[in-house]
Amino acid sequence: MFDIGFSELVVIGLIALIVLGPKRLPEVARTAGKWMGQLRRFINNVKQDLDREIHHDDLAELRKLREELNGTRRLMENTSGELVRGFTEVTPAAVPNTVQSGETPKPALAGSPKPAPVKRPRVKSTRKSRSEKLHDGTRKNRHS
Repeated sequence: MFDIGFSELVVIGLIALIVLGPKRLPEVARTAGKWMGQLRRFINNVKQDLDREIHHDDLAELRKLREELNGTRRLMENTSGELVRGFTEVTPAAVPNTVQSGETPKPALAGSPKPAPVKRPRVKSTRKSRSEKLHDGTRKNRHS
């Protein structure tokens, strides 16, 4: 904290011994130790109080944020519930099954069957292999 070395402490101790004398030095050392202990406890209490206040402010801010998020969640749940009810109230007769040319397709209703996937014919590759199979089962490389 103060960056005092051992040699400096010895010099301070010798000066205190000369000034105070051998009888009063132990009493003064005990008193100084008590004061240092009280000072350290006071500093620790102040640090703890500051940490509690900072933590309390952070918690209050987090509680406020949580309430805002809960309000937003409730709003989204209500809105999505209304949308689902709106989609389920639409009857299948009201939605045309085919799309006329020039119209945009309408989204499928929940629960309606999905159209079958379109199968495309497989196209054979026109690329020739590098080797040709001979009658005896061996392969002959075209490039050799």
